[in-house]
Amino acid sequence: MKFAIALLLALSVTGCATTTSESQLQTALSLTKEHFKNTATVKDDFLDTVATITTINGFQEKRGLLGIVWDDNFLRAHIDKKSGKTSFQLYQVIYYQRSGWNFFQTVNFETASGPQSKPLTIIKRDVDCTGSRYSGCTYIEHVAFDVDEDLLRTIAQGYSPGQRAAWRFKFTARSGQDYNDGMLPAEVAGLLEKVDEYLASKGLGRTSTK
Repeated sequence: MKFAIALLLALSVTGCATTTSESQLQTALSLTKEHFKNTATVKDDFLDTVATITTINGFQEKRGLLGIVWDDNFLRAHIDKKSGKTSFQLYQVIYYQRSGWNFFQTVNFETASGPQSKPLTIIKRDVDCTGSRYSGCTYIEHVAFDVDEDLLRTIAQGYSPGQRAAWRFKFTARSGQDYNDGMLPAEVAGLLEKVDEYLASKGLGRTSTK
């Protein structure tokens, strides 16, 4: 199934929408699955029982003159080095300015059979009140949710170079705020190819965990 969803997503947490700049949008659209495969990080220490592959270096939206990275997401795969069993997560970092925590708790995401909902795994939360006298504190929430491999492979099958289509998801918070974001199929396809390459190099079969 092709996820024909426009990538021009309005990212809004506090009620003031911020959109991806056209130049950064064009940069993102130019990235291929080969780019995400080649920039994927592999953590595979000799004493680790699980290898971790991520797309954290694939693309980051930078804002302002200082090129500060705010909201970001990436995929990560955890591979059991004995069995080859692999689990997948989408990792999301959400920045916002307000007078208190949003406390994001659940995510709704697109699938071929309609939207599904899952509880979030809370990774960590940070707050920076430097300059809060003028602009309020900046809150940062790191969250993740598990994604079935079958869904990721369906998304990857819809990949074509330069497409303006994204897999979309929405995070909901205890405060009542929603946060919308998305991910290009190129990133999904690149990660899966890197995982398959790693498994093949270790003589492991492809086995996913739900």
